[in-house]
Amino acid sequence: MKTNARANHGFTLVELAITMVILAILASLALPSYRQYILRGHRADATRALQDVASREESYFFSNSGYTASLTTLGTNSSVAGQYFTVTLASSSSSVYTATATAQGSQAKDALCTSFSIDQVGRKTVTGTGSPTDCWGTQ
Repeated sequence: MKTNARANHGFTLVELAITMVILAILASLALPSYRQYILRGHRADATRALQDVASREESYFFSNSGYTASLTTLGTNSSVAGQYFTVTLASSSSSVYTATATAQGSQAKDALCTSFSIDQVGRKTVTGTGSPTDCWGTQ
């Protein structure tokens, strides 16, 4: 019985190079989709926070016959939307308010929705290239 002196014990450099090229192509296709998924998730956190602030404003209005411009008075703060958005509250009188979430950090690269707002009548607006539906989801 004759034995083969050159036994196949592993991968060749060409096989490893081909595998690395295939993995690089797959990663280059998947990474942008993943980034968009992450940005959408952070937007959802911000819209939830704005809706919470709006709800707190309505409760405050019911008890005090007017809105407030202070997040602290509502029992929350500017980081209510997490680390990727800063929430501010503006009120020009006791009968109106606007709560705004502004992107910060890595979220600021989201050109679709750099900031979005809700007011006392529930009007939802955005700053960026996206529409209110893009940023707020279905309305």
